[in-house]
Amino acid sequence: MKTYLRILSYLKKYKLYLFISVILSIFFSIFSALSIYLTIPLLKTLFFGGESTISTQTDLTGLYSRLQYTFESFIFSEGKLAALYKVCILILISFILKNITGFYQSLYMQYSEKGLMRDLRISLYEKINKLSLRYFTSERTGNLISRMTSDLNTVQSGISAAFFNLTKDPLLILIFLVLAISISLQLTLMSIVVFPVTIFAIVKIGSSLRRRSQRVQEKMSDIISIITETIYGAKIIRAFRAEKYRNDIFQNESEAHYKLTIKTVKTNELTSPITEVLSIVAGVFIIWFGGNEILVNQNLQPEEFLGFLFILFQLMTPIKNLSTVNNRIQESIASGNRIFEILDYPEEIKISDNPIELNDFKENIQIENVGFYYSPEKIVLQDINFEIKKSEVIAIVGSSGVGKSTLADLIARFYDVTSGRITIDGIDIKDIKIESVRHLVGIVPQETILFNDTIRNNILFGSEGISDEKLIEITKYANSYDFILETEKGFDTVIGERGLRLSGGQKQRLSIARALIRNPQILILDEATSSLDSESEILVQDALDKLMTNRTSLVIAHRLSTVLNADKIIVLSEGKIIQSGTHNELIKAESGVYKKLYDLQFLNNNS
Repeated sequence: MKTYLRILSYLKKYKLYLFISVILSIFFSIFSALSIYLTIPLLKTLFFGGESTISTQTDLTGLYSRLQYTFESFIFSEGKLAALYKVCILILISFILKNITGFYQSLYMQYSEKGLMRDLRISLYEKINKLSLRYFTSERTGNLISRMTSDLNTVQSGISAAFFNLTKDPLLILIFLVLAISISLQLTLMSIVVFPVTIFAIVKIGSSLRRRSQRVQEKMSDIISIITETIYGAKIIRAFRAEKYRNDIFQNESEAHYKLTIKTVKTNELTSPITEVLSIVAGVFIIWFGGNEILVNQNLQPEEFLGFLFILFQLMTPIKNLSTVNNRIQESIASGNRIFEILDYPEEIKISDNPIELNDFKENIQIENVGFYYSPEKIVLQDINFEIKKSEVIAIVGSSGVGKSTLADLIARFYDVTSGRITIDGIDIKDIKIESVRHLVGIVPQETILFNDTIRNNILFGSEGISDEKLIEITKYANSYDFILETEKGFDTVIGERGLRLSGGQKQRLSIARALIRNPQILILDEATSSLDSESEILVQDALDKLMTNRTSLVIAHRLSTVLNADKIIVLSEGKIIQSGTHNELIKAESGVYKKLYDLQFLNNNS
């Protein structure tokens, strides 16, 4: 229940809407009861003489009796036809008022409910944007999407159950019970004998439902993951003729989800018939007992007994609604737990109590005894030491998986080091505002990340106040202006998801333009030309050369031809620096790793 109370805490800002909704619920319940109660004088008018038979005697229900006597005296004071007219008018008014208050009660509740869901969704999204990249290496995309969609919808259902049903239905039950007791205490007591049995059945079903609901949501995460992978990997799936293989995987997961869902539905649907059957059992006894009171003991008027039955039937609806509330709350708790797992996930990038704002890079970046691992068993970097001076070009080379990209990610503070430290102008990067670090550092990644938006918005991503003249100048500098003009709508052309409407070289040049538009003082190039053909590489490399002019640059290179003129080349192997120097210095070490890498690439190219 702690999880559910935490969900409800998001409703604090909607207290006024909730208050109005509760007040309207009270009026709705009163008008609902009045519309049913009016059937008693209507029946009396039509079938049972049309005069008040209520005693004003003081007894257990004396107050109700006096009120009823006063009301019926007013109804029957002018004869049957007048009484019929009055009752019809009152029934019409009560139903109109009931529906008006019901509409606005529901409307104000929706303001609160939908507002809560909006706030929870925004909190989730903002939390995801704060998490370290480490989180995304261990969490599936489909699982995240599932939590932000289907789990949120389930939580919404639980909120609706709590505040729509738990505010309106208990009031209806209370008022109808008061009316029922006022007519016959014995009949009312008999009708509620079944309640403890019903409640016990509901609690048992709800407990089972919560466990099954969580398994259903987890299985839906698996399905969304498969769908996401299928969309992203469409080309590979077709190239390797793996359609049937992927279809089989999806079919198996869908079948498992179907079976879990059916079990959950069976459990959920079982609540209603159990409640109804138990209520009907009580109803049969009530009819027998009431008939006995009328025919044998003559303690009850026929119109009162019929009115009691109408009230009892009206009671069954809110009771039946309440019987499903526990189930929906249990489902929302299961989904809430999955949502709060994200919201409570520790933020790895710790913010300093008094972070320093750093607007300019003046001297150097120092990497001092830096170590990093994703887990203690998997050390990625250890004892890394080197300096990047202002305006220097430093290249990081080595075979795949030695930690080149991870080192760049540490400098951009996508992760925090697990040992040692990184300083910018002598200040530990952990003590600098993250916004300042990201402002100083620009990145051109190996895998170009573009969004399903216009070319203009992709280049201006995260930048504001850029004129069209500046935009054109930057795209010309990045060798992308000409191909942009050739697209359907120029800068306003939508490039599709992940930029699928562009070639690899075109996407990379847009990525360079995006970096240029920010004018970063420190530049990280993460194998920016490794996946391009020769013609595209020439255009991209030319744009990169312009981008690196007068900038401090860290170049992660797969192709050594791109780093021959670097001020210093650092060679990584198994997470350690094994060589460093200029190209001419490193090439002289015949037994060195750099010389072997150079020979492998250039001998293969020459052959």
